[in-house]
Amino acid sequence: MALRRSISVRRALVEEDGFSLVELLVVLIILGLLAAIAIAAFTGQQNKAHDADAKTAARTAEIAMETYFVDHRSYSGANAAELQDVQPALRDAPNLVVNDATSNSFEVQTSSTSTKPVTFTVARSANGTTARTCAPANTGGCKAGGVW
Repeated sequence: MALRRSISVRRALVEEDGFSLVELLVVLIILGLLAAIAIAAFTGQQNKAHDADAKTAARTAEIAMETYFVDHRSYSGANAAELQDVQPALRDAPNLVVNDATSNSFEVQTSSTSTKPVTFTVARSANGTTARTCAPANTGGCKAGGVW
């Protein structure tokens, strides 16, 4: 009886099959493809987050300009450093620039830090209307038509 068991154990060890090299390569190729898809999807999401951050900074800069106007009765003299003093959250704003600041109008701009940078601009005209534009249109957080 013990001899029979010994023979059946040996037979089981000799006949035991594993994965072939081809099967292992197929599994590795499938895992590589899945990883490539996941990395590409993650990169797109990261760019969207950078664009959203720049857009938020542009809106915050607009509010800071209005606060500056209340304090000084003019937009003239406002610059990025002044806006950062009014609103400390703008210290982390990506590429904040005050393009124009007159007594009754202004234009502020931020650019995202994504791999395909998008520029968001807020312009207030002398008649009080506000335009929010972005470039390049239909890229990342900028919709078709270049308006946000």
